[in-house]
Amino acid sequence: MEYAKGAKTPHAKITINVDTPNGPKAKTYTVKQGDDLFERSNQPPRNTARSEYQHGFIITNISAEPGLEHIEFNNGRLIRQGEEEGGMTDEVMKAQIRETIERHLQKELKLKDKGIKVLSLFFIDRVSNYRLYADDGTPQKGKIANWFEEAFADISGKSLYKGLITHSVETLHNGYFSSDKKGVLKDTGGNTQADEDTYSLIMRDKERLLSPEEPLRFIFSHSALKEGWDNPNVFQLCSLREMGTERERRQTIGRGLRLPVNQDGERVYDDTINRLTVIAGETFEEYARGLQDDIERDCQIKFGRIEKTAFAKLVQPAPDGEREQPIGQEASEKIWQDLKDKGYLDAQGDIQAKFDPAREGFVLEVAAEHEPLRAHILDEMRKYIFRNRIVDARQKRTLRFKKEVTLTPEFEELWKRISKKTAYAVEFDTEELIKRASLRIKDMEKIRAVTISTTREELEVTKAGVQAGRVLEARTTEAPKPKALPDILAFLQRETELTRHTLVRILKESGRLTDFPVNPQAFMTEVAKAINRTLHGMIVDGIKYEHIAGQEYEMRLFEEDEVESYLANLYEVQSKDKTLYDYIPYDSEVEHEFARQLDGMENVRLFVKLPRWFVVDTPIGDYNPDWAIVAEQDSKVYLVRETKSTLDDEKRRTSENQKIKCGKRHFEAIGVDFKTVTSAAEALAT
Repeated sequence: MEYAKGAKTPHAKITINVDTPNGPKAKTYTVKQGDDLFERSNQPPRNTARSEYQHGFIITNISAEPGLEHIEFNNGRLIRQGEEEGGMTDEVMKAQIRETIERHLQKELKLKDKGIKVLSLFFIDRVSNYRLYADDGTPQKGKIANWFEEAFADISGKSLYKGLITHSVETLHNGYFSSDKKGVLKDTGGNTQADEDTYSLIMRDKERLLSPEEPLRFIFSHSALKEGWDNPNVFQLCSLREMGTERERRQTIGRGLRLPVNQDGERVYDDTINRLTVIAGETFEEYARGLQDDIERDCQIKFGRIEKTAFAKLVQPAPDGEREQPIGQEASEKIWQDLKDKGYLDAQGDIQAKFDPAREGFVLEVAAEHEPLRAHILDEMRKYIFRNRIVDARQKRTLRFKKEVTLTPEFEELWKRISKKTAYAVEFDTEELIKRASLRIKDMEKIRAVTISTTREELEVTKAGVQAGRVLEARTTEAPKPKALPDILAFLQRETELTRHTLVRILKESGRLTDFPVNPQAFMTEVAKAINRTLHGMIVDGIKYEHIAGQEYEMRLFEEDEVESYLANLYEVQSKDKTLYDYIPYDSEVEHEFARQLDGMENVRLFVKLPRWFVVDTPIGDYNPDWAIVAEQDSKVYLVRETKSTLDDEKRRTSENQKIKCGKRHFEAIGVDFKTVTSAAEALAT
């Protein structure tokens, strides 16, 4: 927690879960008093807030007072700095420590006869997690130190490693941290005088650390070490903290990118030995992306970008008897310009979608003078493709709002009809709900214990970027079962808004309560999903909408809503007087084709891609219909249409169908023609 520049109140950085297309992900935000975590978790592109933050997670107080840093919520909960609620951070860190020890011992075993000492380096989040102090000032082991010793005793006891390291575990690890005047270790940011002192201490101990007689093999540090720290035999790097600051990934990895030395002080150039293993608490994709961003920012380079001199070293075939020479910079620039003119590169040298060597029948077009080099040019360009996945370099556009269209009689009448707001009421039979929900829970998939997945991959830095090499190992381990079970009824009440009595009956009749202790969080989450799916189906079947007199969406929201998108996702309207913007944003090829068809139909007077803020309230979340249309048939018709690739409900998600059904009931209540279609021809068939 800290005070923002010029602010009178403190702010804090917190990490919460948000939904993404690939599942829940942790995301860090800066928050202040009054912020609502439920709103913060509502992120594009899914725009679905996390239900666990819905009640009671408005920040009422942030304390930045040293030693008393904490956040309070309106539900009475208080979380201190460094604490976590409902996560698995400790279990992940334990798994990282075990993985580092395992990799270390494997390296020790491999190098034991080569006279090369193996070191492992840990970066931790807080010094107090490694070293604590009793009331009398006596140093004690923190949780990380205890975890390390427990894991080492377990792993080193394997028959494969017995007798490999004979020193006691207490002598094998130590921390290099900054300290205050009383000698008490403290957290620092990596750029203080105290950090300089710590750096000097490590440098003084450099030769001792490399001595085989010195037991110390596992080094713990708080801040990223300086670039000058040149201890060459670090083979494992374990980050037990988030590496999110500028240059930190690159600097951290740099601590291990040193050629090792043997006991004679000679550098070792064997590539089979010189492998750095990084144990990070994030997916490879996240780690590699962060590393690549750091390298691009700090080194002023751009992975995947072809410079004009990229082809200078290509060798032009020479006539018999003549010596072959590189074509040089001038010829390289001509090739680059030719590729740009043909649409394979943009003005910055980024590869465009036209260059797709994986496409069947693809032939690289080059100027006649470069024909002998065609294969070599193709091969050189391939080196810049990130895993053969081409990302189109797209130009961003801000759509121009045409207010004059809103003044036409067609739009005024359309808006008068569709902008009305409604409220819904629902009815369902509790006994039927209990019966259906308990059966759905009974048929759930087996609840499995929490497992931690560990993969070991090679990391390659090529011209194309930072990417994965071979997967060397993959395994899962089962996490310990929780000692205390959470309040399942309180959780389900928050998630479903049903009474405790109803929930107790559902759980008992499901016969699945024995799964609860196996993985409490997974069980509660799946049960809540099952109940809500049953509930939503029954609610939608019995839902009724009524128009709220005097309430409608305001037209001014169009003017206040600045729409931005990329050209690759925009259709340029040809009949400029038919729409509110010069471009129509689309999310699928179905929408793109639908917009193109409407644009060309003479009897379509106006069509609007409804903005994201135009929503119908439903029990399962907001529903945003796709299109509003004014067409001239026997008379003017005012339509709202949902575009889908299929009209078969079975091929669409249940929640999607339920929202569309609610939308249909809403528009029926306000007298607007609504239906789901796959084409413009279907849309106008009223």
